[in-house]
Amino acid sequence: MTTLNVRLSDVQKEELVERAVRGEGLTKLGEAYGISRQAVRGILRRRGVPPRIVGKLTEAQRDEVVQRYLNGSSMADLARAFGVTEPSVRGLLVRRGVALRRVNHMLRHDAFDHLTPDACYWAGFLFADGSVGYRPGHLPHVSVGLAQCDREQLVALRSFLGSTGSISAPSATHGSCQFSVRSVQLADRLVELGRYQGNVDQRLAVSRDFWRGVVDGDGSIGMYRTKQNPRPFAQFRLVGSRRILEPFTEFLVAAGLSRLSVRPHKTIYNVGTTRRSAEKIIYLLYNDAAVALRRKAEMAARILNHADAG
Repeated sequence: MTTLNVRLSDVQKEELVERAVRGEGLTKLGEAYGISRQAVRGILRRRGVPPRIVGKLTEAQRDEVVQRYLNGSSMADLARAFGVTEPSVRGLLVRRGVALRRVNHMLRHDAFDHLTPDACYWAGFLFADGSVGYRPGHLPHVSVGLAQCDREQLVALRSFLGSTGSISAPSATHGSCQFSVRSVQLADRLVELGRYQGNVDQRLAVSRDFWRGVVDGDGSIGMYRTKQNPRPFAQFRLVGSRRILEPFTEFLVAAGLSRLSVRPHKTIYNVGTTRRSAEKIIYLLYNDAAVALRRKAEMAARILNHADAG
């Protein structure tokens, strides 16, 4: 296959991911979008989607998955039993022509209609780590994949959405867990709030809860040392598009903090700072926070305790 130097839009990438979780292979996707298998694999890896993990099953195991589903096992149970993702099981069943049972899951379709602090936080997290996808003939999906160590974050998101949907077992390749819901109202609302284009909704742009969610998804905080200065110091970084980072720097200025420079980094942008200014940002976002990614909340507490002790 001859590939071109094609740069996919965010919408095309989400379509690619949706087709991958439906079972299409790397070669077919590469041909469809004019990119290499390696490029397809990279897009899937960055979104925590395993490339056709069901292909790791033997033919006998595939037959058993199909038979057990026909005998009443759920896709979630089969994913756990065979160590694959639920979308992989679904893709196998679709390719085998199995009629899928309709499952009625509970879900708060209006979860983002009122921008409470919790809603702002989860909107920010999904802006960073989640995806919204549309496919003709299917309900739009809102999905996110995280490393197994952050699975409890998916549990918390599921609880916020009032969902009874399942979280996939960790993938055999990347160890990531997947959670997805289908809802026109949720998908349209996140897009309306600025997930992919246009301005970030002003109510989100002024919310520390929203920005904490973004940082939990695409940011990093930590304590570091240098050879010249062995005393630990705080560091803060956030990566993303200029469209997202510029309102973040404006949020910092409005809170009385220094404006950070938005700088290009490869194909994206980043903002960052260290020491006292980093501590101030971390305090603004994480002090007395009601909801946060556990490992980052713990790191924030260490940094702020260290700052108080200093």
